[in-house]
Amino acid sequence: MSEQRVAMRLKPTARWFALLAILPCLACRSLGGSGAFLIFGGSRTPQEDLVESVRAAEAETSAAQEDFGAALHLFQRLTAPQAVELDELNDHFDDAIRECQRRAENLEECLEDVRAEADSLLQGWTEELQHFSGEAMRKKSEAMMLDTQGHAQRVIAALEGVQARMAPVLLELQDYALFFHHNLNARAISTLEDTYRGFDAEFTALDSDLEQARAEIASFLATFQAPSQAP
Repeated sequence: MSEQRVAMRLKPTARWFALLAILPCLACRSLGGSGAFLIFGGSRTPQEDLVESVRAAEAETSAAQEDFGAALHLFQRLTAPQAVELDELNDHFDDAIRECQRRAENLEECLEDVRAEADSLLQGWTEELQHFSGEAMRKKSEAMMLDTQGHAQRVIAALEGVQARMAPVLLELQDYALFFHHNLNARAISTLEDTYRGFDAEFTALDSDLEQARAEIASFLATFQAPSQAP
């Protein structure tokens, strides 16, 4: 048999090895449970990008709840009738407001990232649905896509609620800081008493929205856990 004919007979085998080499990247694995999503193999996937962006939002939401709580605590200490060392407390209050501002900016970036990653994932997924040859598998994939979309939309809506609630609270914190800048004495501070109730209500509402956002994020991330990782 000539070398040319041997080479021709080897070509189909080589093609099969090439196909087998890429099959692991095309395979998908279920991450457990009813309604679980499919995470496709490979070093980087749209699902993983979305999960990473939601995890970043989780960290910022938790930090924002802590930092806004610290700012409220300092405000309460500053406005207490028996408050002492007002200058030092006010310096800490200013620092706390700057941290809250930074958290608000970070959370806005996280929200934009989650929106972008969710749009990218769903756009690609929708296009892939057109390539199924079997209707049964296409419907299963579509159902999982819609489930993913629903979870992502709830996370986005919760983060938007936090953002909307956070903005007026931050503005009011800054207004108090401006007032304290030239009126840092017990007598002047006592004139603010009629503003406390509304401010406390806004803070309570913000804390409630932050809790809701954290719950939605936890629900989203739990869906992507492997069975052995789920609580």
